[in-house]
Amino acid sequence: MTATDTLASMFIFKGVPKAALQEICSMAPPVSFKPGVTVFNQGDESDVALLLIDGKLGVEVSSAGQHREVGQINVGEIVGETALFARGGKRSATVRALQSSQCLLINRDLLNNAAKNDALIAIERHLLATLARRIRRTNQETAKLWKEFGMQEAPSAASSGFVTKLKKLFGGG
Repeated sequence: MTATDTLASMFIFKGVPKAALQEICSMAPPVSFKPGVTVFNQGDESDVALLLIDGKLGVEVSSAGQHREVGQINVGEIVGETALFARGGKRSATVRALQSSQCLLINRDLLNNAAKNDALIAIERHLLATLARRIRRTNQETAKLWKEFGMQEAPSAASSGFVTKLKKLFGGG
């Protein structure tokens, strides 16, 4: 199966003409990662996002010398999306290939051509949905911790337990 065929089978590209998928594959050829390979490390400079088109990736954060898995990226999902919006930003997590994986590298230059390519428009829509879903999840997790600690107002220096839990949740440290 070609990369174009793989993309054509993905839900996010439903209805996208094959010519647009071929064009995106020529603009951003898929990159492969073997199992166990680190795709990027927490703290690295961030300049691209990845759209996983085959395989599975694991995401972990490190804080105070401890590593914690925070999720997995499945086919059709995007990881590293903040790199497209936060210039000069750093990676907030480490991503590793859990299986043989193939990804499209998405950078700002590629997205600047979105108006000319239906596949890139589909990626932009998917990217926005991903960001909204992750912001919603972060807000829910924060609210859950807030209630767990019985917080009625913003945390103070005295609420170090709450702050410690937030750092563990989000990888701060």
